Amino acid sequence: MKDEILRYTGLAAAIHLAKSLGMTTREIARELSRGMLYMDALRLAKRAAPLLDIGVLEFMRLRKNQ
Repeated sequence: MKDEILRYTGLAAAIHLAKSLGMTTREIARELSRGMLYMDALRLAKRAAPLLDIGVLEFMRLRKNQ
């Protein structure tokens, strides 16, 4: 049931929750884009990056597992 609730959470609310739990920007970017293809992650980055106070290119860099 917990996962069902999270599916309907808005992006801003999810980011706010993650920050309040002490997650870093890198961790948030990776969790939000986990398992996404590049183009899907890029679309997400355009919406999520401003909420994280970073640029789209920075979001795409942070999501890499390096």
